Amino acid sequence: MFVTELVSQGLDLALIGMSTVFAFLTFLVLGTSLMSWLVRRFGPEETRPVLTRPGRPRDEDGEVVAAIAAALRIHRSRR
Repeated sequence: MFVTELVSQGLDLALIGMSTVFAFLTFLVLGTSLMSWLVRRFGPEETRPVLTRPGRPRDEDGEVVAAIAAALRIHRSRR
C-alpha cells in the first residue's frame, strides 16, 4: 500500500506541474498576441524602404575602393 500512495502522489505532482506549465504557456501566448495586436493597431505605420538603383560610384566611393584595394594588396603580400 505504501508504493501505491507514492505512485498516487507522484501522479498528482506530475499533473499539477504539467497544468502549471500549460497555464503559463497559455498566458504567454495570449499576452504576446495581445501586445502584437496593440502594436499593429496603435503603433506607427510601416514605411517601405525606398529602393535606389545602383549608379556610378561617386568620387568619394572611388577613393574608398582604392584604399580597400591597397589594404588587400598589403594584407595578401604579408602571407
